[in-house]
Amino acid sequence: MEEDIKNILEAGIQAPSGSNSQPWKFKINGNQVDIFALPEKDHPILNFRNRGTLFAHGALFENILIAADALGYKSECTLFPDQENKNCTARITFSKADPKNQSLFSFISKRSTNRKPYKKEALSDTEKNVLARCAAEISNLSGVRLKMIEDKNKLEELGRALSKAEQVIFENKLLHKLFFEEIVWTEDKEKAKKSGLYLKTMELKPSQQFALRFFRYWPIISIFNWLGLSKSIARENAASYSSTALMAIILVENRDEAFFDAGRLGEYIWLTAVGIGLSGHLLTGVPFFWQRIKSDEAKEFSLKHIAIIKEAYASIASIAEAKDNEIASFVLRIGHGETPTARSSRRSLQYSNS
Repeated sequence: MEEDIKNILEAGIQAPSGSNSQPWKFKINGNQVDIFALPEKDHPILNFRNRGTLFAHGALFENILIAADALGYKSECTLFPDQENKNCTARITFSKADPKNQSLFSFISKRSTNRKPYKKEALSDTEKNVLARCAAEISNLSGVRLKMIEDKNKLEELGRALSKAEQVIFENKLLHKLFFEEIVWTEDKEKAKKSGLYLKTMELKPSQQFALRFFRYWPIISIFNWLGLSKSIARENAASYSSTALMAIILVENRDEAFFDAGRLGEYIWLTAVGIGLSGHLLTGVPFFWQRIKSDEAKEFSLKHIAIIKEAYASIASIAEAKDNEIASFVLRIGHGETPTARSSRRSLQYSNS
């Protein structure tokens, strides 16, 4: 059984995480697995109240449930089982069962971020209906809602709003530093490190890759920002983000645990999209910056950038028709895209036996 459990967890860790941080570890005790969060591996500003880590753990958890069903195991789960250790996100006990026809299992290893522009042509009714059913197909979701946007004008507005994160990152000295610390510049380093933001996954043109190496130096980019570089980058990203057929906005209640369920839903939608031949790209910057600002924990931001983020988030929330108690937490860009240039590697499974 232990080898089967390891295979299930191997499928689990294919889940997405911020800059491929993979903020998790496992403790295996017979047929029981405890999952632990490692929030220190995530972005110190984007990971507001560890909600980015919780989203990643929700995606991890969903992969595990899918893999267990497909490999012939029943999963009995308790979420946040240890009140004295909030970093223990789940306890799962596995028992043998008949394998279920789990069509999503084969797509776990195929899912990857695709930052290329997608075709703008509308999805078919069949494709849209398959995606729309996702929220109803997951059991025990709490405080999570899905809003799908197809209107061209709204997609363009969302693209402009989401791109404001890059403008702020390139104009803010601390965020600029953190961003460039996350970049992995070569294939050899990516294979050795197996975490971080791999340059080739950014889908930049050769000239943009060349320029980016100079822009990692704050004095240089400060001069170019004075000439309008940050705004130009945002405009280019806005055009790329809106080059899609659909954006799925995941709305959550304003409580930490709901972000775990948002991760479950996000991964399920993404795997479903891969299963019908679609690509996905998760966008999180503006919503997380806004949450920090809303909670008066925005010492890193200037008044100018606070205003930019507030305006950008207001556009996203309005398009998503967010309720007073909801946060537009994540936006998943979905559409028909060419094969991504590269994908990020995963570290080997980290676990201990108790």
